[in-house]
Amino acid sequence: MQSRRIFFKLLAGLLFGHLLLSAVAAQSEPNAQALIFDGVRVVDIESASVGPPQRLMVAGGILVDASAESGARVINAEGLFAIPGLAEMHAHVPNTQNAQQVQDVLTLFLAHGITTIRGMLGEPGHLALRSELASGQRAGPRLITSGPSLNGTSVASVEQAALLVRSQSEAGYDFLKLHPGLWAETFDALTRTADGLDMGYAGHVSLAVGLERALNSKQRTIDHLDGYAQVLVPPDHAAANQPPGFFGMAIAHALDLERIEPWAQRTQTAGMWNVPTQTLIENIAVNDIDELMARPAMRWVPPALREQWKAQIGQLRGQHAAENLAHFVQVRRELIAALHGAGAGLLLGADAPQIMNVPGDSTHHELALFVASGLTPAEALATGTTEVARFLDQPAQACLNPGCVADLVLLQADPLQDIDHTRRIAGVMRAGQWFDREALDVMLADIEQRANPTGPD
Repeated sequence: MQSRRIFFKLLAGLLFGHLLLSAVAAQSEPNAQALIFDGVRVVDIESASVGPPQRLMVAGGILVDASAESGARVINAEGLFAIPGLAEMHAHVPNTQNAQQVQDVLTLFLAHGITTIRGMLGEPGHLALRSELASGQRAGPRLITSGPSLNGTSVASVEQAALLVRSQSEAGYDFLKLHPGLWAETFDALTRTADGLDMGYAGHVSLAVGLERALNSKQRTIDHLDGYAQVLVPPDHAAANQPPGFFGMAIAHALDLERIEPWAQRTQTAGMWNVPTQTLIENIAVNDIDELMARPAMRWVPPALREQWKAQIGQLRGQHAAENLAHFVQVRRELIAALHGAGAGLLLGADAPQIMNVPGDSTHHELALFVASGLTPAEALATGTTEVARFLDQPAQACLNPGCVADLVLLQADPLQDIDHTRRIAGVMRAGQWFDREALDVMLADIEQRANPTGPD
């Protein structure tokens, strides 16, 4: 119960308004002029190869045939590598009543090459925000947004489940966000109504629902690998009847590696996608706190929020033995590898802003953890590009051919050689709006100044 209270406290405190990041991002008008990136080398993620220098042309926010270059502005991209814009599939956007906080978070994502975000805790203002981003009135990534949380408090009955699903569908949200606390009967009513309205749903696996029931539903994604810890405990183990705690931390000692492969295969059979948010778990469970606090990205985070995150890590770690937390992290890494090996879909998502996860920066940490779990750099990149396009059934996304949406990132080094090269960003394009390195640095400097107005600690 204590771990569950901490979990809800984190949700309430971090996701509903205690975010302290604040800044104003530079706005960019939609770029009407055609652009050509000359001499760029395109990274083909599916074939894990890099092409020869070529021209990429953009007009009207779409990649077009580079032979039709009349009146186009030419940008020298010799020595640079182009990848599709990255997607952060477990993001959080502040409430739009906090206008500057909203723009800061969007700017941090964009400046790190994130051109699509899936907002996992929506509110009515996010519907208008989605339109502003789509039209280019506001600089930032494309927004895919859930509605308000569906959980054990907001969904108190079968009737209420159906009502909330219908109302969120008619309001125009992209999908439903599931949080803990749902009972089996309310989950079934919710999913039955959502399926009838062709409304997707994603997120947590409530304790009373369980992984098997979730896999049998049409839930689009399981986030945080929620529900897997419970099934990785042998049924005859004493921990099988113990509350799992924060995503299974309380039963970490009982997790059986031999149970991973069958559940990975079961996940693939069900067609379920997972968004592991492994960086969040490793921040909380095992990462050195001083090193976390010293990360360069912390310059965009106010000192009070950094200290809040540090205290929350201490509170959670204090409940568990260090060796159990290390085992918990290792089991999750092996589960990620097994899911990938089984052909079960993985999507890139870090859960930011959240404990020690700065928007955008944490997405790159997640890429690195996918590689540390056994994926190749190309396979890790796919989870935030081509696999997202497949998940969304949008083949014009995450590609760099004529007819594709012009969401791309220019890098100074080949990311197939080292996944950390995704951080070496020379510029970002979002639907034809071009932000070079100088523009991105100005935007980030503004955020840093307001987060730390007196300079470094």
